[in-house]
Amino acid sequence: MAGLSAQGRAKAAATPRPVASALMVLVGAALFGTVGTAQALGPEVPAESLAAARMLTTGALLVLFAVAARQAPAVLTAARQAPAWFAGLGQGGFNLCFLAAMKEAGVAVGTLVAIGATPVVTGLVTRHVTRRWALATTVAVAGLAVLVLGQQGTPTAASPWGVVLALGAAASYATYIVAGNAAEARGLETQSFLAAAFSVAAMVTLPWLLLGDLGWVASRDGALLLGYLVLVPTILAYSFFNRGLRGVRSSAASTLALVEPVVAASLAVTVLGEQLSPVGLLGVGMVLLGLLLIVRSAAAHDAGAGSRGGPGSARDGAAFDVPIRPVG
Repeated sequence: MAGLSAQGRAKAAATPRPVASALMVLVGAALFGTVGTAQALGPEVPAESLAAARMLTTGALLVLFAVAARQAPAVLTAARQAPAWFAGLGQGGFNLCFLAAMKEAGVAVGTLVAIGATPVVTGLVTRHVTRRWALATTVAVAGLAVLVLGQQGTPTAASPWGVVLALGAAASYATYIVAGNAAEARGLETQSFLAAAFSVAAMVTLPWLLLGDLGWVASRDGALLLGYLVLVPTILAYSFFNRGLRGVRSSAASTLALVEPVVAASLAVTVLGEQLSPVGLLGVGMVLLGLLLIVRSAAAHDAGAGSRGGPGSARDGAAFDVPIRPVG
């Protein structure tokens, strides 16, 4: 009896606590939302060079962690799978477009457009389209239009090229999500898959690093910026976010992850002095409402599919429900 009791206590201790898990997801998502502000506060660095250096450093660290944990064979196995290559392409494209969009569109607008358009693109690509999803998408797209147009004539108006870059980030994000779901379906181990995907992303973005000006890397401020982007909103944020996913449903985690654009927009206004017009604020509200409706639509689909007992139903139709996040 004592042995059983000890086993029960050990099992209970190993079971993730929902509240603690939700807090870890919130912390991870909030850290993701600091990228644009950190970039704006740092030295003037070419966005493409910064994105490439971030991918190379992150990929190298993840591979080193995998080797230290004796997971090198699992990384090689993941690297031979197509999902890792598509995920790497998506991750590299996302960083190149996202960091450039922060400069061209502003932190608040750029983040909201990139995050807001992602589930729209993902739903269209995966063809997981329902009436609820269509309604939510209409609200989100209308909100994006109101946000961008509402900022015209203000000091922080987004340039057309900035909006295009943010949409490019959304398309890259969607590519990563689809590849991440494919990796999960194939049973690839998460950390090994991430190491392989980031290695591909590092190779994809390497030309921008080699052909660009690398003088900023040797400067104190440049090294601090790169170090922050790699360690805090990447490795540390991943650690919190992925650990939190062990104790909460992915649909719930997706709702909690909406704190990312909220944090990004809040920091842009309070720290960077960016201004959102009343019409722009209305657009922000519509975007967040659309994202929330998309998450609820995915959760409703999961619940219905789960009640039918279909294999793998928990993943079907979740346009914004992904356990492996890109860096943003």
